[in-house]
Amino acid sequence: MTRARILAEARTVFARQGYAQASLREIAEAVGIKTPSLYAHVPSKAALYEAVYAEVAAEHTAFFDELARTSAHLHPLPRLHRLLSGIGAYYRDRPDEHAFSLRAAADEYGPDGLPLRQIFLDSESTLAAAVRQAYDEGVASGDFTAGDADGFIALVLVIMDGLFLQLAHYSPELYAQRFDQAWGHLSRILTS
Repeated sequence: MTRARILAEARTVFARQGYAQASLREIAEAVGIKTPSLYAHVPSKAALYEAVYAEVAAEHTAFFDELARTSAHLHPLPRLHRLLSGIGAYYRDRPDEHAFSLRAAADEYGPDGLPLRQIFLDSESTLAAAVRQAYDEGVASGDFTAGDADGFIALVLVIMDGLFLQLAHYSPELYAQRFDQAWGHLSRILTS
């Protein structure tokens, strides 16, 4: 038994039931151990949840870091398109991560959620840097209309959050249609 297996099983249980409904007993059973043995690896349910949350955030960050790296050669507008498209590409094949992240975003933070919020903000910072770089390069080349870079980054992150939620509520066809519509407006704003 490894910590990785515990985190994987906990991710599945938390994704399916949420923090409040999940039990350490159920997680231990999924791993194939007794609940007291689980405490040899994690001090509490909250600590286990935070570890799963940090792992999910790290995987998300690594995906977008790689996407930014492999998109760096593109002109700024197609690079931004590729970064925004990454939301659908990432979660389409990761239903547990999507379910876990939806639950975490919607109802898991609570009053003691400060560590989780900080993990999220830290993971978001590299994506924001990639968006800023594309924006700055687009303005410098004259492809984008100059404006408020921080406001633009905030707009892109808000759009990404919306895309993340729409993945849960819309069919793939409607999601693609909404993505194309939003992208059309965003690209016109940038280039007009």
